[in-house]
Amino acid sequence: MIIFRKILNKEAILVIIAVVIFLVWYIHKKKPFDPRMESMTVQSEVALQRDIPEVISMSGFVTPKNTVDIRAQVTALVKSVNVQEGQTVKAGQLLLTLDDRGAGADAGKLAALVVKDQALLDDARHTLIRNQELRSKGFVAQSMVDSAQSAVDAALATLNADRAGLVAGKVAVDYYQLTAPISGRVGEINVHIGSLVQPSATQLITTITQIDPIDVVFNVPEKNVQQLLAAQRNGAVAVTAKIDKENAEGRLTFVDNTIDATTGNLKAKALFNNKNALLWPGGLVDITLTLQILKNAVTVSPRSIQVGPDGKFVYLIAEDKKVSTQPVSVEYLTSELAVVNGLAAGSHIVLEGGQNLRAGMSVSETNAEHL
Repeated sequence: MIIFRKILNKEAILVIIAVVIFLVWYIHKKKPFDPRMESMTVQSEVALQRDIPEVISMSGFVTPKNTVDIRAQVTALVKSVNVQEGQTVKAGQLLLTLDDRGAGADAGKLAALVVKDQALLDDARHTLIRNQELRSKGFVAQSMVDSAQSAVDAALATLNADRAGLVAGKVAVDYYQLTAPISGRVGEINVHIGSLVQPSATQLITTITQIDPIDVVFNVPEKNVQQLLAAQRNGAVAVTAKIDKENAEGRLTFVDNTIDATTGNLKAKALFNNKNALLWPGGLVDITLTLQILKNAVTVSPRSIQVGPDGKFVYLIAEDKKVSTQPVSVEYLTSELAVVNGLAAGSHIVLEGGQNLRAGMSVSETNAEHL
């Protein structure tokens, strides 16, 4: 009996201990949260005020402003090739010459004929002058003067016709010297000395591509079209093309008049100075357009912005290191920064660790960042 009572007492003690532990846990669970009793270490940043360019980014294709196909206009043999493939040439520079001996001989004949016509015209004019003098003295009839005048007119007409023929002959001779119509870079040369060339749509001698300046063509998404048009109305729109780690600066020169109904894009074009040949025809580049400059914008990191039931907010750190929620609206957002309204410049806000915070909690700051 005594042993039974001892066992019972031990069990009663264990039950009492268990009840006490449960009551302590239950009371602690029901105890209201007191933020003043909590403290967390967070990473913070300072909201800065500065001018921020509002930009949109997309891909574009480098397109030469001019590309000219060089073809023969006469049938002849290639006499000389005066440039090399890949060479940069200026407008008017000689590219190659053709065998022009036949055309040169024809032009020489026409030149001699013009000299002959000029001599005949001079003789006819002298005859006319003599007949006019004789007519004034009554030695010849008026018909002699008229005949002399007709001879002058005929000689002049013949001279003018042969002069025109000489000009045409010189043009024909010019066809035997092919010059660069534009400044640019020479492409592959498809003929050699002794090759026979002739007027043909299929026989291409070479091409010349203008490298500087050069265009970049890109498509603007429909959602950004109105912003782009507004920026264009306000003045020149700056465009940056990025190639590897280098940037080229240009300006918007063309916006198409219709949005493509299939793609929902608007075609646009920018012009770049390309003296260092950074942009190469046919290449794909990253394009950035500056639509406007946001003056005195307050900027924070996108990581500091929280989203709650009432919208976006940041955790504002007061001087006593307690946090409060500060509602903000995002005016402009990139991967690196957010332009916000509703926050004063110079404010200390939580950058990392905000997901575990509540308003009124105390925090300790570490690694404060300045964007």
